[in-house]
Amino acid sequence: METYNGQTEPQPSPASEYILEFKHISKDFPGVHALSNINFGIRPGCVHVLAGENGAGKSTLLKVINGLYKPTEGEVLYNGQALHLNGTADALRTGISMIYQELNIIPEMTVLENLYLGHEIPAKYPPFLSGKSMARQANEFLKQQGLDFDLKEKMKNLSIAQAQMLEIVKAISVNARVILMDEPTSSLTENEVAFLFKKIFELRASGITVIYISHKMDEIFTVADYITVLRDGQHINTLPAKETNIPHVIEMMVGRKMTEVYPPKQCEVGDVVFRVENFSRKGVFRDINFDLRKGEVLGVSGLIGAGRTEIARSIMAMDEKDCGEVYLDNKKLRIRDVNDAVSQGIALIPEDRRRQGLTLILSISQNIGLVSYKHIFHSLWIKHRELKKLVDRMYRRLSIKAPSTETPVEMLSGGNQQKTVLGKWLSLEPRILILDEPTRGIDVGTKYEIYKLIHEMCSRGVSILLIDSDLEELMGMSDRVLVISKGTVAGVLPKSEINANRIMHLAVGGNGA
Repeated sequence: METYNGQTEPQPSPASEYILEFKHISKDFPGVHALSNINFGIRPGCVHVLAGENGAGKSTLLKVINGLYKPTEGEVLYNGQALHLNGTADALRTGISMIYQELNIIPEMTVLENLYLGHEIPAKYPPFLSGKSMARQANEFLKQQGLDFDLKEKMKNLSIAQAQMLEIVKAISVNARVILMDEPTSSLTENEVAFLFKKIFELRASGITVIYISHKMDEIFTVADYITVLRDGQHINTLPAKETNIPHVIEMMVGRKMTEVYPPKQCEVGDVVFRVENFSRKGVFRDINFDLRKGEVLGVSGLIGAGRTEIARSIMAMDEKDCGEVYLDNKKLRIRDVNDAVSQGIALIPEDRRRQGLTLILSISQNIGLVSYKHIFHSLWIKHRELKKLVDRMYRRLSIKAPSTETPVEMLSGGNQQKTVLGKWLSLEPRILILDEPTRGIDVGTKYEIYKLIHEMCSRGVSILLIDSDLEELMGMSDRVLVISKGTVAGVLPKSEINANRIMHLAVGGNGA
């Protein structure tokens, strides 16, 4: 068989037990050794998980497989033969498809256009495309997969979970022999995760290889046949999943034994400092009332679509509300826009850090400085000097791993991008900090650092509103839990009553009894 560009597609070698094999793979970026002498193999028809902290090299290795990056040294063997790719289109034609951690979509295109981008069906008279044929085929395929999408809907109008599921379907639809998945469940509901796992097991049963990155340990041991651990760009170990366990994998990832998952909180919760009263927005949420105490972590739980993020955005005046008031120190605040909120001591770190929290082409320094410029003196010379001090302080405080503060944010791992977003807003020293899914897509070690940072902020008197879909994390970090169900407050649980059953009972619409 020949590929589209005329190259011969690698055929299985009788002597090769691996569908993919890495031979002395290294990848360097300016000032960064992302991968160093990687050697291991991946067997066909299995689910092979790549585990490691953020910055360990997992995503970089997938991008080498996918043709997005060329290795600085070494080679990749595909079915026993050297793999030479000139980009991701080559990889797709060779039988390798990738689902990226941050969605690879074009917001202004429709669902149909995104599904067929790169493999459109031509009409009878080129260069026109056969929209009817693509729509018919797409509807049939989506129906086979148990999904229902409006093909004319623009991608920007889909939720993160919907867009992520569509990317997964797109990868399955091109009949790839190797599917690369980078944190595919990070924005999915429990039912959507179950659907994905069902598809993964079907793919494995049909002989397709799935290479899977996840930071969720329960997820890893649900799907993995084999686990490879990377640390600081180096291969630590590859072994069958049934021959290891969660503590062992974590120890290999971080290079030390983790004695605790959540650090102890050292500070006491104080008096009420912040209140939200009678918040309503037609069709989204209604009669939302809660308070927040000094130094408290108030967890916010609820199913996807319950209205948690929408409430947070309305507090910041990022979205409109029909009615409701916000009070700080018993003083009613007038918040017309985000600048008003920030100037009065309220900050939000958004759920989608890449699209809403960062400017990827700018440096760490520039991103942290974006919200600080107008708060640092007036003379440009003094402003620059003070800003550098501020950025350096945040860089050290958050332990951001990068060659320097001038490194473009797009070059950072997911964990270090999240630390940069944190630094950006912490530089303003807010009194109320809203964190929306702050550890999504972040490894165990970096999560622990963020947990410590949250407690450090509480010790300084900052009050935290923690929106979190990870129940274990929510229970481990919260002083109280506010449960939102179908746009209303279903209940508020004190520390002594926080447990998974109570939270889920309220989240699905049960009463407080």
